[in-house]
Parts: sequence; C-alpha cells; structure tokens
Amino acid sequence: MATVIFGSMRTKMRIDRLESAKEPPKEQSKTDERNASIVGSYGSVSSGTRAAIDSRKLNFRQDLDVRGMRGDDAVNAVTYFIDDAILVGMSRVRILHGTGSGILRQLIRQYLATVPNVAHFRDEHVQFGGAGITVVDIE
Repeated sequence: MATVIFGSMRTKMRIDRLESAKEPPKEQSKTDERNASIVGSYGSVSSGTRAAIDSRKLNFRQDLDVRGMRGDDAVNAVTYFIDDAILVGMSRVRILHGTGSGILRQLIRQYLATVPNVAHFRDEHVQFGGAGITVVDIE
C-alpha cells in the first residue's frame, strides 16, 4: 500500500494501481495557453485559501466566551465560531454563556439546532461548569 497525497487530501492505494505522470506536450495552442493561465490563477487563489485555513487552524481555540454579550451579538459570534470549527475540522467545542437559565443559552441552542453539521449539543459536566457551558459535537 502507498499513501498518495493531493494537496490536503490523503488516500491509500495498492502500488500496482499507481501510474507515473508524464509532462504535457511542449506545443500548446492558444486555447490551451488561456486555460493554463486560468488554472494558474485558480492555483494561486487555492494556495492563498490554503494559507488562510492553515492560519485559522493555528489560531483556533476550542472555547468561546459570550458572557455579557447582547443576544444578537452572541449569536453572531457563535455563528462565526461554529463555521470556523467546521472549517478547521474540530470535533468538539465549548461555548461559555454564563448561567444555565439565561436567554443566551436559549438563543445559542436555538441556533445550534439549525446547523446541519452539529451532531449533538449538551450541558457540560457539573464539575466543569454545568449548565453555564454548552458542549457542541460536530460531525
């Protein structure tokens, strides 16, 4: 078995199924040259996107504190936080919203129920904050 890597995607395949890549012919028509420049420009965008994702992975924290925020601001912050968590591939994050009976908890959980990538959310264990922290499991 061999591990084949295409950018950030990895796969394993049998060695007898591998083929060597050959260089494209030296002569290209004008259409091919235009397509090559388009592919090249997408490649640079892709590398920039890859750099942005890598930067977010390095700077991502698994906890978000929204205590004291207004409801709209808290939901907005949670929206960006969950989007980033999905983007960087986190499986579990925590949202600290304060008391377990407050409006922030209700608003955040209403939003989390609408996100398709959220597999499950629950209160944190009592020893680690209880109902004041929501633990979110992401698919």
